Amino acid sequence: MTEDTRNTNQEDKKALAWLTLGHGMADSYSSFINPILPFIVANIGASLAMATCALSASQLFSSMMQPVFGFIADKWQKRFFIFWGTILASVAFSLSGLVHNIWQLALCLIIGGLGVGFYHPQATGFVVRYSGENLAKNMSIFIAAGTIGYSLGPIISSSITQVFGVTKLPLAASWGLIFAFCVFLFVPKIKASSFVKNEKSFSTTIKDIFKNKIVRILIMVSALKSLVTSSFSILMPFYWKDCGYSAFQIGIAVFLFLTVGALGTYLSSRYEKILGYKNVFYISLVVPFLLTLVFLSVIKTAPALSFVLFILTGFVAMLSVSINMVMAQKTMPQYKSMISGFIGGFSWGIVGVFLPLIGYVAQNIGIIKTLLIISFIPFVLAYFVKFLPDEKD
Repeated sequence: MTEDTRNTNQEDKKALAWLTLGHGMADSYSSFINPILPFIVANIGASLAMATCALSASQLFSSMMQPVFGFIADKWQKRFFIFWGTILASVAFSLSGLVHNIWQLALCLIIGGLGVGFYHPQATGFVVRYSGENLAKNMSIFIAAGTIGYSLGPIISSSITQVFGVTKLPLAASWGLIFAFCVFLFVPKIKASSFVKNEKSFSTTIKDIFKNKIVRILIMVSALKSLVTSSFSILMPFYWKDCGYSAFQIGIAVFLFLTVGALGTYLSSRYEKILGYKNVFYISLVVPFLLTLVFLSVIKTAPALSFVLFILTGFVAMLSVSINMVMAQKTMPQYKSMISGFIGGFSWGIVGVFLPLIGYVAQNIGIIKTLLIISFIPFVLAYFVKFLPDEKD
């Protein structure tokens, strides 16, 4: 191995490390609001349905715009989105504790969501660039770091709320700003001569992606995973608040749900080697419904057992995440950032579209019944996994 090769490998590893850590930081703010939303809503006199509408707007701007950001990133491979995405997310979500009405809350969530949307497509595309032959391993670590960050967000926000009050949430912006500066320093610039641009138009690229049956199914699988994890982590805090649990207790519950889910994401490549990727997809889509049946049936009589089942639901639902992303990247490598925008962003946006409906249904028929219905949808649609290519293909 030559000196230049060793230096290049070290630079690649350093870039991967900071992109991965930055992913955790950016995603910590995207889940920041979940456990404390009931308390913010109570302060401003809004309803559950109104709160889910604000969250829906945030997810729509964050997720639905990711394919656009990914398209730009494939043409313009610079660090702009990575740096500014972390800044916008950290500042806007932290300011949500100072809002006085639902419109101000929605504005904070939308701007914060845009920040998260900025980061993901370009950072994921850079992971593909710097990974070489270790893409599956590095992608699973990268995505797991994001999920761990996502799980830490509720701990951070609920701890600040519990100790200092919800109006002190802006304190949480400080470490995001510091970390954004570190990412800017340590993720190297990319020379224009070292990458191949996507020269196709946005509409042509969209058509190419949606003509691909494999990618369509992978987007569906990602959306179903997002449906389960989002619904559980958003609706259960409202249920637990009504049961008298504190903000910190709720934050711990959401933290464990997502942290164990991150473990599932990290282990997914190992399960894929043992079981095959199709079986991992089936488990990820079918088993959450079975766990939910038991979880919801014992939630009042055996709360400790229901808590364990709640955590296991997060683990199983997130088993397919990194496999899904890597398979999509390999299916259409010419659009690596834009594909990331669809798998990691657009799929969440689809769920965001339905959040107001989910909130309305939960408000009218109850959170327990709503979660049962939601977990049943992936159970049925798991059928379409059979149309993905066999392992040997």
